[in-house]
Amino acid sequence: MASLAAGTTSELWGSVLDSIGIDPATFAWDHQISRSFFVAGLIILIYDHLLTFGSEVKYVWSSRLRPSTCWFLAVRYIGLASNITILVFHFGDLSHEVCVTMQIVWEVFLVSQEVLVECTLGLRVFAMYGLNFWVLVCLLGVGGLAASLAMWAIIEYGQPQVLDAPGLHGCHVAFPRSSALRLAGAWEAQIWRSSTRYRGTLIERMLTDGAMYFGIIVVTNLANLTTFYLGDVLLSGFLSWFTTSLSVTLLSRLMLNLHEAAQLGTGSTEPDTIDLETLRFPTVPITVDQADWNEEASGL
Repeated sequence: MASLAAGTTSELWGSVLDSIGIDPATFAWDHQISRSFFVAGLIILIYDHLLTFGSEVKYVWSSRLRPSTCWFLAVRYIGLASNITILVFHFGDLSHEVCVTMQIVWEVFLVSQEVLVECTLGLRVFAMYGLNFWVLVCLLGVGGLAASLAMWAIIEYGQPQVLDAPGLHGCHVAFPRSSALRLAGAWEAQIWRSSTRYRGTLIERMLTDGAMYFGIIVVTNLANLTTFYLGDVLLSGFLSWFTTSLSVTLLSRLMLNLHEAAQLGTGSTEPDTIDLETLRFPTVPITVDQADWNEEASGL
């Protein structure tokens, strides 16, 4: 009976793989790649938490509670809690019903982090442009377009297919090609929204403290976008969590730098010093001898 049940399970699993167009070896390889990149993003996130926890205590926890403080804590700790929870999705020995529920949780956590990341970048740009109303309208318009594309893809083509793989722990999700291409549209709108943020001269770009962070976020988003077009049904969007974890890490760094700069700025006794992120440019004093000045002036 046991061998008969195993044979039936193997046949059913083989038919499922045939329906999505991949073989068992490819499935196992895709499963390993997806989990590896998720773990890489989680390690980066936790490692950065450990590196910057001292600065967080000094500049965030020790200061009075402000809206910016609450926003920083939301970005930082919702991202951490979400990643730890999704560990169960990738490594737990779960039933099909639990995997279906965890897939919904996966989407909610991913969207919540993306909303926090996008709102943070949007607020920063809105402030950079002097709270210009039309800049806000453009940001909201493109953000609304990205959200609408994502919602339309989910409503029109339904949830991705949750698969049960015998012998492999974790939940496995397959995105049909039609759904993957439409979800790619939402990521494209997000990248376009990001790429229109930094316009100006080279000096202006150099003075933008988050330019490097912004560039890394765009590159990882582009990499994730290519998976929707080039990856198979299991690898479509597999970099979503890695991209989001890296974005949360970089934005937490950026916000922590701003909190540090704000405290150093208010407590500094050196009015001739300009602080930009972690760089300091002191103003060099110039001394002119009055006698030499008068002599040169009389010669003119």
